[in-house]
Amino acid sequence: MDELASSHERDLDELVADVEAANRQLEGLLRIVSSTVGRVDVATLIPEVLSALREVMGAQSAIFFVLREDRWCLKHQSGLREPRAIGFSMAADQGFAARVASAGELLWTPDVAATPAHLSNHDDYGIKAMLGIPLFVDGELFGVLECAWSSERLISDAESVMLKVAADRIMAALAGARRFESTSRLRELEAGLAEASALLAVSHDLSQTVPGALRVMAEHLDCDRAAFGLYRDGVFDVAHGHGIDARRIEVPHHPRRDPQTGSQLPVVRLGAHRASAGWLRGSLGLAEALIVPVRVRGEWIGAVVFGREVEGEGFDPAIDEYLNRLSTVLSLAYANARDFDAERQIAATLQESILTLDSDVDGVIFDHCYRSSTLTTRVGGDFYDVFRMHGGLVGIMIGDVSGKGLEAAVFTTLVKHTVRAFAHESSSPSQIVARANSALLAQARMRDFASVLLVVLDPASGAATYCQAGHPPALLVRAGGLVDQTLCASPVVGAFSDMAYEEGSFELGEDDLLVLYTDGVTDARDEAGEFFGEARLMRAAAESGGRDVASAVRAIDSAVQSFSGGRRTDDIAIVCLRRAGSSVR
Repeated sequence: MDELASSHERDLDELVADVEAANRQLEGLLRIVSSTVGRVDVATLIPEVLSALREVMGAQSAIFFVLREDRWCLKHQSGLREPRAIGFSMAADQGFAARVASAGELLWTPDVAATPAHLSNHDDYGIKAMLGIPLFVDGELFGVLECAWSSERLISDAESVMLKVAADRIMAALAGARRFESTSRLRELEAGLAEASALLAVSHDLSQTVPGALRVMAEHLDCDRAAFGLYRDGVFDVAHGHGIDARRIEVPHHPRRDPQTGSQLPVVRLGAHRASAGWLRGSLGLAEALIVPVRVRGEWIGAVVFGREVEGEGFDPAIDEYLNRLSTVLSLAYANARDFDAERQIAATLQESILTLDSDVDGVIFDHCYRSSTLTTRVGGDFYDVFRMHGGLVGIMIGDVSGKGLEAAVFTTLVKHTVRAFAHESSSPSQIVARANSALLAQARMRDFASVLLVVLDPASGAATYCQAGHPPALLVRAGGLVDQTLCASPVVGAFSDMAYEEGSFELGEDDLLVLYTDGVTDARDEAGEFFGEARLMRAAAESGGRDVASAVRAIDSAVQSFSGGRRTDDIAIVCLRRAGSSVR
């Protein structure tokens, strides 16, 4: 009887122990489940789950590996002796994680040393038995959850269930976190793309816009550096950068050229550990990078590179859409800048020809100056000319075309040469301008118009006639210091048909000075916004009356620049002229 009672007592103790163990496991299971409900902060959630799992399973350690590109990276752990284990990585075909991933289900080994999955790290940490399960997020392999023990042991069904539950909860949390982060991330990227696009639209000067746009997108992509460059013959030529200076880099390969020129080339992800990507570290100081191809009008011209100095968690595939949109925006900016630069060069060439005058015209001495309203280009709408006419007469012309750029330069050239052409047929300024107006209006594609002041001078007698078509009056600085104006006004040219153009006359004395100018002179403003105006111009002209023509031009221009502090809102053109017989040379 005593033996029977003792046996029952042992059975009861074992039952109680089993119940207590089951309760502990149940409590652990509830702890794992409750800790993950509604959680998206995976950075703190997963360590909590690993700690609970290790305690309930009686494991030496619990480990969470993630698959990043072609490597397993130890992301979280509980129980390993060395915290520096975080960051350990191995090839995708190495370790117990690779065997679990290959199996695609729960996998157990009583002695990892006896399997191909054995690594020296297992010996270092005293790991013998291992249990693992793959984690899938949105249908794709994301990582592996492992438990490890220092000795051989059997795994119960309850423990297998517990690991599966823990894996399910982690996968659910990861999926939820991914959706939450994706939504937030996409909003941030949308804002970054909008800001970058706005910066690129500010100017056609890419050196002023691209670095700022790259900085904005690099910040939104959590990258340290960025560069935009052109690719040709195995060389990546960095043109603009954020944290990367202009340089030329030899690249061992380039993206495959897609035969469908309308399709989008893929975004390329590179890590410096790849043999083919050593140039990332060596030339750009980057550990990992995104390479975004840029296509301009069907031709792949180069790429944008976004990179990190320290290898992180890789790059989310969801950002590719925004990177491709950035590529499109940058492509348009590059194409527009290229077109603008080409147009500017053509317009500058035209402008140079417009502002180049004959060095010597019989019967008169003259000088001139031109200042563009922009510091970077001379392309504007002001023009002038001094030219010979039949019968020893001299034509003096100044004008101002509406608009800027190539179209204005083309129209300026057309106005100047149209007036000169009709000046060979008539000596009447009003007739010349009227015929020029009709000819310009016949060019239906032209949308601009121009103001023109044309003076026809007989240098021998000083007799002059003029047509002032929508232009500011000329100034006549008399030898005695008095200043007169031409006041016979007519409408602009190139705007209206059947207009009547009036003609006025004056006499230019031998020592008188004729001053022609555009409205950029009188419209110049000081810091307070006050105009330079006609009164100041007339004083400056009067003070220049006794000077030679070159000095007179410089003096008037200097007065304008001093008043405005060098600020210009419009082009400035000045022509000063005397008869050749003047005692003031």
